Amino acid sequence: MAEVFTEAGISVLHDRTLYDDPLYEGAYGRSVEGIEGYLEKYPSLTFILDIHRDAVEDAQHRQYKLISLEDPNAAQLSFIMGSNHDGWQENLKLAVAEAVKADYPTVMRPITLRNSNYNQHKSLGSMLVEVGAAGNSLDEALNSARIFADGFARVLLATKAE
Repeated sequence: MAEVFTEAGISVLHDRTLYDDPLYEGAYGRSVEGIEGYLEKYPSLTFILDIHRDAVEDAQHRQYKLISLEDPNAAQLSFIMGSNHDGWQENLKLAVAEAVKADYPTVMRPITLRNSNYNQHKSLGSMLVEVGAAGNSLDEALNSARIFADGFARVLLATKAE
């Protein structure tokens, strides 16, 4: 994603910290500290994308593979949006505006709206993006990440031009 954004002329700060290490529990608390540090150091940051892999499994714990109908080599993506903070509607509007849907209508799963914040309260323009699921291959996830980044870059550049 960072490569696609950079090629489109969008400056990127790519945090590669694994906030769920050593434990998944507490990852959001650790990552909010990272976000606050970046926002303090770089006050011009506008959008924060929190990238995850979904865990979709059946009752026997078999992992599902989620793929796009338009490109069977692309994992499906979804947005998880928190709604328990001021400004959550702005984040939701950004997710709804995502341009990927025009070219790849089945690459995006429905938006999940939850009574949480997922650190999205730190910046208008924050989104949690689930890229594929545990059953998808790395190549499928990377392909859909490129598709998403291209569409998101188009949304950002169109918004900037207005």
